[in-house]
Amino acid sequence: MRTAILLCPLLALPAPSGQQAAGPSPPAPVDPVFRSAIAAWQMGDARSLAGDDALRIAGDAGIGVTLDGDDLRASLEGGNDGRVARLDGGYLDAGQGAGGRLNPSGRSLTVSVRLRCPSGAWDGPIFSKHGGHDRLVYNVYSSRSHVGFELGLRDRPGMTSVLVPLDRIGEKDWHDVVGRYDGKAVQVFVDGVLMDEAPAEGPIREGNAAPCLIGGEPSGGGVKTGWKGLIDHVAIWDRALPAADIERLAGGAASVAARRKRYTQVVQLPPAPDLYRETLRPQFHFTARQWGVRKLNPGMREEGWLNDVNGLIHLDGEYHLMAQRWARCWIHAVSKDLIHWTELQPAFWDDRRYGTGVQSGTAVLDARNVSKLSPDDRTPPLVAFWSGFDNHSQCISYSLDRGRTWAKYAGNPIFHHPERDPKVFWHEPTRRWVMVLSCVNSYLFFTSENLLDWHEEKDPIPDCFECPDFFSLPLDGDPSRPKWVLIRGNGSYSVGEFDGRSFRAQTPVRPGDHGPNFYATGSWGDIAGQPGRRVQIAWMRGGSYPEMPFNQQMSFPCDLSLRTVDGSPRMYRRPAPEIATLHGKEHAVGDLELAPGQSRPLPQPRDGFRLLAEVECGEGATLTFTLRGTKVVIDGKTIVSRCEPVAASGSVRTVEILVDRASIETFANDGEVSISACFLPTDDRLAVGSSGGPARVRSLRIIELESAWPTRVDGPGPAARAGSSARRGLPG
Repeated sequence: MRTAILLCPLLALPAPSGQQAAGPSPPAPVDPVFRSAIAAWQMGDARSLAGDDALRIAGDAGIGVTLDGDDLRASLEGGNDGRVARLDGGYLDAGQGAGGRLNPSGRSLTVSVRLRCPSGAWDGPIFSKHGGHDRLVYNVYSSRSHVGFELGLRDRPGMTSVLVPLDRIGEKDWHDVVGRYDGKAVQVFVDGVLMDEAPAEGPIREGNAAPCLIGGEPSGGGVKTGWKGLIDHVAIWDRALPAADIERLAGGAASVAARRKRYTQVVQLPPAPDLYRETLRPQFHFTARQWGVRKLNPGMREEGWLNDVNGLIHLDGEYHLMAQRWARCWIHAVSKDLIHWTELQPAFWDDRRYGTGVQSGTAVLDARNVSKLSPDDRTPPLVAFWSGFDNHSQCISYSLDRGRTWAKYAGNPIFHHPERDPKVFWHEPTRRWVMVLSCVNSYLFFTSENLLDWHEEKDPIPDCFECPDFFSLPLDGDPSRPKWVLIRGNGSYSVGEFDGRSFRAQTPVRPGDHGPNFYATGSWGDIAGQPGRRVQIAWMRGGSYPEMPFNQQMSFPCDLSLRTVDGSPRMYRRPAPEIATLHGKEHAVGDLELAPGQSRPLPQPRDGFRLLAEVECGEGATLTFTLRGTKVVIDGKTIVSRCEPVAASGSVRTVEILVDRASIETFANDGEVSISACFLPTDDRLAVGSSGGPARVRSLRIIELESAWPTRVDGPGPAARAGSSARRGLPG
């Protein structure tokens, strides 16, 4: 539906408490830097300081409200005139500016808005020359969680964005928000403090016919509005303002220094008393703890969240597990046995400001120090490759102390190429480093001799997307018959040959896991003393953990192997044998003959468990395991576990099931079929039954699994734990 635009005469809305309507007194003098702007509005009236570019008022908005008290004093200290515009769902239309001046060109730009949202309910456009995703020139905007600045650059799709979380700066305070581009980076300052930046280069995008709006942006033939508050000034320059000018407009050096300390300080939290003992905390799957905040808000990239698997490496007897926490940092944990994890401080965490733009990637050991990132060849660097927030800059961080501390490479980015998720590994036959990079619907190969300078091999793999993994495995356990396995973002894989420059698939693309919660895998290889072993882990994307201080979990680590099935290589997944370190009490059930319609209760473990069974289904029979409210169904040739039926190559003979507080992972026929799923238990019962015909469970073992975490207390059963959280009205 087209939104009507109402053009209203100039008016002054009733002033809120502490403000009065503009009187006849002359305006205060403004800072001279505003006189050098392309356009600057001090909001005493509709005209810019140059006397032209008059604003048109649309909807519920007004100009000419005079501040008083502390608000007036702060406005004057920042070089403003103490008069403001008030937006209450309407907006101000600046058009294109005299001579089209609001469509700047060149390689530098600054925009500044001084504003306040008294309600603290930010969510809407603030100052935009929008026109659409690939036509946007500049945009200052807000969401419920952050305020941001976006800039469009010529010959580059989309926009470069920088963000500031509102809870860092105060949702109800006055703020000077400055977006700046100097030809090298897009930056956002709040109250004179640099809060976020992203590398960028090139000329500003050509202007468009969309009007320049304050408090609105064109949308679907109308105008989107929504931001409500006060605006002291809006200004735009066709140059990058010096830091001294930005500081002066924010109230001076002393004021900026005080805010810098408040805005950039990261408050470290002691571990919560119930850390790792929360009601829905998985007990043998990795989840993240919190480091700097006590509330969970994934939309603001806060701690407690995890997503893509990153940086897996085995080094000096330790497995390193990293995971993206949105684009803020990498979560980092270490383990001696793949089971018991100790979470370290997040990697690449920049305490100085909010956004560091660390997207997904991998880590390698530069054993020969070919990168020269270490000053001593005897201390080879651990090198992490990651993509910047712009999905264009490929970057490096490195560690000289086994991943405990990290430094960003001074020469970042090492190269520019859309899009992201570099997978880097050493290719021994060609004696070179190889990178697989996810690009638009394809993977590209790059090669390097020193990890810093990369050459594109120009042989893309089509129909691929996000988070690649790529490695060799011996076929049927024979080291003389290696095959290369390419895994895509959704866990699907193909098997083939790789010569160091190009991959030739010899199989169709097949699912690596059939469950609904399996994405962005990674794997450990080159494990000391275990040649040929490859261990995979995945993000169990989409799980629900109501009212928990964490969100999302990893799958259980699984050993991978290649086996010939019907003349073609197939990848098998089965739980890593280290799971035995968690074995507790075992319940063995003898040979069970089940008549049609018969169901047998099974022993009830107190928490997580591992179920191992040998099964047979008679003609027309369906065997069903009911486990805490979810079902695993076998009809002889297919198996179902919160997914569509999955066919085995022959009959389903063996089943292994891992059940934790919020997940179930099912494996059939020694790992031929793998199904990973998240769920919340609805009751505590376990049972097995048959329908449609007779079935047999030749053997069945239920092994209780101890907690992998350092502390634990027993409480209500799994269903009660899930229900107590879900009943609080949170999404389940």
